[in-house]
Amino acid sequence: MENTTEDPVFITDAVVNFLTATASLENVTTAPEGVYNPADYGVYGYYPPLEPLLSFILAVMTIWSVFGNGCLLYLVCTEKNMREPGNIFLCVLALTDIAQILVYAPTTMRSLAHGEIPGEGWCRVQGFFVPFLVTLSVYLHAGLWTCRFIHIAFPLRYASMMTKRRLAVAMTVCALIASVAPMVDVALVGTVQVWTMFESSVDIAQPLSIMLPCIFGGQNATVYTGMVTTFIGVAISSVAAALICKVAWDNERRHTKLSGIAKDQFDHKLKAAKTLMIITGIQLFTWLPGLVTGFLLKGKVIGTDVGLILSDIFFVVMMTSTFTDSIVFAMRKNIYRRAVSKIYGKIRERYQRSVGPDHIPMGTLRRTEKT
Repeated sequence: MENTTEDPVFITDAVVNFLTATASLENVTTAPEGVYNPADYGVYGYYPPLEPLLSFILAVMTIWSVFGNGCLLYLVCTEKNMREPGNIFLCVLALTDIAQILVYAPTTMRSLAHGEIPGEGWCRVQGFFVPFLVTLSVYLHAGLWTCRFIHIAFPLRYASMMTKRRLAVAMTVCALIASVAPMVDVALVGTVQVWTMFESSVDIAQPLSIMLPCIFGGQNATVYTGMVTTFIGVAISSVAAALICKVAWDNERRHTKLSGIAKDQFDHKLKAAKTLMIITGIQLFTWLPGLVTGFLLKGKVIGTDVGLILSDIFFVVMMTSTFTDSIVFAMRKNIYRRAVSKIYGKIRERYQRSVGPDHIPMGTLRRTEKT
């Protein structure tokens, strides 16, 4: 059932709840066509001729995310020095980033091309998996930080502490926590307060603008759920990062106790922690503009039209976090070059193995012998 409203104040309130709960990305339904059409709002609604540029940006982001995270996965699976237990979180995080961009970008490109929102079925899928994947990435980062701390603080007990069973339990816990926010959405679908002053059914998930993902209704409870779960994940990462800094500081004060191989190993672990710190900082930076926009809307500093345009822009900025991890690893560990070189070498080796001397023309063999 659809709700009706012509007052933009209610739309503003819904946008505020969307931006202040970036980790859960839940929201309310749209009004009937003719009263509130998502295609009339946001960047696309402001200037529809931008559609080719917007689609191109989303296509580049999708290709970059799949390529970058694919390189990272390939190296973790093929190089022995990257097969340490904690990197299971890194692998799942790469898969989560790929899933995030694939759930969002292709659908948005189709919506931009046709000037309409996705169908009801895909909107329901998107409304569940977008908040799930975003929250899951937060807790996977927390798991990575915890592993880095154990690796640095307890190097001799690291292998015994990071058993397959414990890692499986940790991954399951991350998935269960990430499912809390979307499950609360599903539970609240039915009779919740929507944009109007009436109790209405919100069985259909719809976006606020054509460039935002579909989201379910239930603004109050779901906002708090998403904010609390995200805050806990960020708090875990912050505590682990602080503990790593303390261990590094203590080691610096008694640096004479470490020498030779032990010092090299410690420096290598510390470099991995610094890489993760850069990644986490970029993640927080990409989320900050959306949160600031939410506070501005809450204080009624900016209007609904401007707020939705900023929402479109900053949500795309947030989605850049799906490939910035691989960029950081490429700058610090050359994962792009290493992965492409290894893949090219294997393809060339297989080709040379399949093409023997019997398959090479005699003229080519004679020229080769002369040279």
